Amino acid sequence: MSGSGLDFNRWDGPRSGVWARRGTIASMGLRQLLRGKLFKVLLGLGCLAGLVVAGAGFVFSQTLAEDGWLAGLAAKGGPRAEAVMQGVSALLLLYPDLLVTGAYKVVFWAQAQLGLLLSLVAMTLLVPQLITRDRGSQALTIYLARPLTSQDYLLGKFGIIIGVLLMLWTGPLVIGWIVSMALVPDMVFFNYSLEAMGAALLFNLIAMVVVGSVAFGVSALAKNAAAARMGWIGLWIVMGIVAKTGALPSWVSHASFSYDLKLLSDEIFALGDTLKEAAEILPMLNANLASEVGQAANLVGTDELGGVITGLAILVGVSLTFLWGRIKPE
Repeated sequence: MSGSGLDFNRWDGPRSGVWARRGTIASMGLRQLLRGKLFKVLLGLGCLAGLVVAGAGFVFSQTLAEDGWLAGLAAKGGPRAEAVMQGVSALLLLYPDLLVTGAYKVVFWAQAQLGLLLSLVAMTLLVPQLITRDRGSQALTIYLARPLTSQDYLLGKFGIIIGVLLMLWTGPLVIGWIVSMALVPDMVFFNYSLEAMGAALLFNLIAMVVVGSVAFGVSALAKNAAAARMGWIGLWIVMGIVAKTGALPSWVSHASFSYDLKLLSDEIFALGDTLKEAAEILPMLNANLASEVGQAANLVGTDELGGVITGLAILVGVSLTFLWGRIKPE
């Protein structure tokens, strides 16, 4: 090509695969979110929740352990305080699954509610960035040019959603649990916290799939950023409020993914079963308290688990159908 004045050389630099391209899409979206003040506030709240998880686990383990700080205080408090501490230790030996697993389920359930809320707020910022703006600016045509396929594009965008949930929800949960486990005085707390951690991660995974699918569907349907945010808020908040009224048929209520996820979290963490077990044990300590705990157990959970699962499956399926129909460049 010397006659034309052009000199073409082979690329000798490092070659990146498709996962690097997908990672680039995800990292660009996350960096854009991190520049916003609201997302930084959400991130701070998520980190604070992780600290609460760590602190609650530490205080709980030190309260129940025989050589914890409560035992030290009881030793200075006289025979009655020591007798109370011995009773607590006996309950821990008899019902470690109820006391330890149940307590961690409550802590992780509370963190899951906050983590889900923070993630849904973050999705309000993120939804326009997923598909809407790329379709409106015709950037989707460039994105889907070979060798980048629609699968690569969607995986990169889904990486943004995964990153958001990891920063606001999963990360603080896991780090808080690890820190609390590093400070426990007895391995019984680690062993019996695993079931609660498994439930928390299972709910996190299901919520990630549901929230990601619905966010993709809304973003693919909306023509502009304002419409995308309004559509997301309508499905999340408006439909959630309507579902909680109970005035409409159950199938209408299950059209709200936030309502269904709330019911599903109660079932996965099985707080109702934990309270029922506690109500069976507490009469030996306080009959009135046992009665109140038993009544609270009846308020937790749902008899419509099939409807919840069906509603979420339909929402995910419809959202993905709309997504695949709109992802083609126009």
